[in-house]
Amino acid sequence: MATHFKDLYRRYMEKGLPSSDLREFKKELEHIPDEELWNTMINMEKDSAPEIGMPPMMKKQIRKELHQIIWRRRWYQFAKYAAVIALLVTSSFGIYSLFDTPSSQQMITANVKPGSKSEIILPDGTKVQLNGATTIRYDINDTEQRLVHLSGEAFFDVAKNPDCPFRVMVNDFQIEVLGTSFNVNTYKKDVIETSLLTGKIKISGGSLPHEYTLTPGEKATYSSVDKVLKITKADVHVETGWCNDYLIFDSEPLIDVIEQIERWYGVEIELKYPQIAQDLLSGSFRHENIQNVIHSLSLQYKFKYEIHKDKIIIY
Repeated sequence: MATHFKDLYRRYMEKGLPSSDLREFKKELEHIPDEELWNTMINMEKDSAPEIGMPPMMKKQIRKELHQIIWRRRWYQFAKYAAVIALLVTSSFGIYSLFDTPSSQQMITANVKPGSKSEIILPDGTKVQLNGATTIRYDINDTEQRLVHLSGEAFFDVAKNPDCPFRVMVNDFQIEVLGTSFNVNTYKKDVIETSLLTGKIKISGGSLPHEYTLTPGEKATYSSVDKVLKITKADVHVETGWCNDYLIFDSEPLIDVIEQIERWYGVEIELKYPQIAQDLLSGSFRHENIQNVIHSLSLQYKFKYEIHKDKIIIY
């Protein structure tokens, strides 16, 4: 089976596969051991030919079908292989550049859909926990700098390397560290929040007048509208509770709470009771289903609701 899989993988990388072979390739991909998959990818990458153009429709088809397989195989099961496995969905080892990047780059993009959470380990050993509705992107070939682009929310446990700082970019806003653990939240429109647990981070860019430094227990909140950064004391339990499956609200407007619930459970909520949209809510849930959460809120706010699969109406 190993030889046959390698042949399918080689042909997939070189010119794509017909539908019958693609189905077989997908089936074997479901069952191949992680170690064998890793070795196949690495060996093929070393022997890869120059970049060959693939028809856009074929790229779209393969990416769509393999995306479903990759996500069914939970990310945390792959740990050290997660970054390479993501190549099947994104850059295909640079042979088929889905992002039209230079051949020297191999951009990896990991997307976590609403209602899910994932954990990956970057090539440098940095551990990243990704919350729902989050995207992280980086170049696996870049050995000169450790740089990731983030949208959504992630907790970073950065591998120490004094000679190569680790950077997180959110648009033109930059967070730089040497070795530390911190949380970044970009869910709110025009707002970036960074909470530091250990180590030290530097914040710059985003039209800031100078560089800012955070120490453990501090939180930086940056508004891209008024170009102001505020540093306050961080509530670590609140900021990172999601990493331990806690859905926490800390004096937040109900309309913001609803957005969090939508991301957490992968549902759509329509609020037809605008009078309570700005009411503040504090509380937490852990390992509760969506029905229990909505029911608890209804008792507090005296609203009625209907649940239709992935759509909830509050009135």
